[in-house]
This record gives sequence, C-alpha cells and structure tokens, in this order.
Amino acid sequence: MFKELQDIGLSEKEARVYFAALELGPTTAEKLSKHAKVNRSTTYVQIESLMKMGLMSTYEQDKKTFFAPESPELLARLISKQKNDIVSREQDLSVLLPTLLRQYEGGGERPIVRFFPGKEGVASARDEVLTTKDKKIFITLSYEHLAKIFSAKELDEYSDRRKALGIHSKGIYLHKEYFTRAGLDSLTERKFLPPSVLPLTIDINIYDDKTAIFSLEGTLFAMIVQSTQIAASMKMIFEFLWERAEGPSDE
Repeated sequence: MFKELQDIGLSEKEARVYFAALELGPTTAEKLSKHAKVNRSTTYVQIESLMKMGLMSTYEQDKKTFFAPESPELLARLISKQKNDIVSREQDLSVLLPTLLRQYEGGGERPIVRFFPGKEGVASARDEVLTTKDKKIFITLSYEHLAKIFSAKELDEYSDRRKALGIHSKGIYLHKEYFTRAGLDSLTERKFLPPSVLPLTIDINIYDDKTAIFSLEGTLFAMIVQSTQIAASMKMIFEFLWERAEGPSDE
C-alpha cells in the first residue's frame, strides 16, 4: 500500500513508518524503525512529519516514549488540505500571471530550432524551404556535396518545383563546375566564390525569418532556426559575400 499512500501525499518513508505504526500499534521508535526498514534517525524525522499531519501522536509510559498511529480517516483531512492549498495557489497565480506574461513578452524573441536527421531529414527540410511566404531564398550552395546525396534528377525536380511555385533564388555557388552548368532565368540569380575563399561543406538557405543549415558531409542532418534576428544577420552576411562573388558576366 506504500504507493497508494504516496499518491495521497505521503513520502515513501512517511508511508513506510505510518503503515508500520498501523500494524504495530503504540510502540517505540526503535521498533518502528526495524518494522518500517527505515534507519532510526530518519524514522524520528518521519514521525515528526506525520505528527504535524495529525497522523501520529506520542506519549510517555514507564519512562519510555511511545508513538501511536491516528485513524486513517484523518487522511481525508490531508487531502482536504491539499485541495485548499491548490485553490490558494490558483488564486495566487491568477494575481501573478499578468505580471509574469508582461515579463515574458518583454523578453524579446525566442528562437525555435528544429533538427532533421539523415538524408530523409535533409530532404524534408529542403521541402520546407519551398514553403517560403516571401517567395525568396538566399542560398550558399555547396552543390558538389549536395550532388553526392541526391541524384541529378532529384535536384532538377527540386529546382523545377521551386520555379513552379514562383520562388526567386539568389545563390552563391562554391564549385565552378556546377556554377557554369546552372541555368539562369527570371527566378534565378547566381554568383561564384571559390572553395579556397569559402571552404564550406554545408548549404545555408535563408528565407522569411528562418535559416536552414544542411550538413552534407559525414553525419547528414538539417537544422532550421526560426529567428528574425538571426535571419536578418545571415542575410547581411550573404549580401556581403554576394558583393565579392563572381557573376555570370565574369566567367
């Protein structure tokens, strides 16, 4: 019955001592300790706690101290007290909550970070990029690494879906071969930075208030960070690199 007594509100050791007292009746702390299988010093602590709850009492007889259990019916009083405590806490919270909410709202933006493991995770995160509301993606593209994960057909289908959705892509390629092969149209801008300048093995997609990072070498995973501050800063970094990259006319 220890678990049931704990569910009512007693600790494990309080339950052990009280149940032992019910079985033994008035007895000494030493006998309670042995019967409850709780060390003697701890037994005194539990007795004191149970006495405060009104579940045990004490008296002197023949120069010995005895401890006696009170009726289990008093456990109902314990539950009643817990109910009253909960009502009191609810009232305290209702008064405190508006202040706490103002404090929370004044704490600024709280970024949301989501993790997508494996190739399927990378594919799912890439699909989510295409849900952009602004219809704009700023991409730093390690195409050589991306091509080791997805087939040319898969990559072409992804590009076709982007264009069909009317999403404008502004991309910095990090490998010359793929840069020169990439097509240009009204929805596609591209420039090139050599890997000697920017030796990335990841893709970075910036869209809306999100930054998607794709780990394409070793352990495959994607991570999407939703934060207006981070997305704005990443766009500034992208534009800094864009101004220093080679355009198609520089080929």
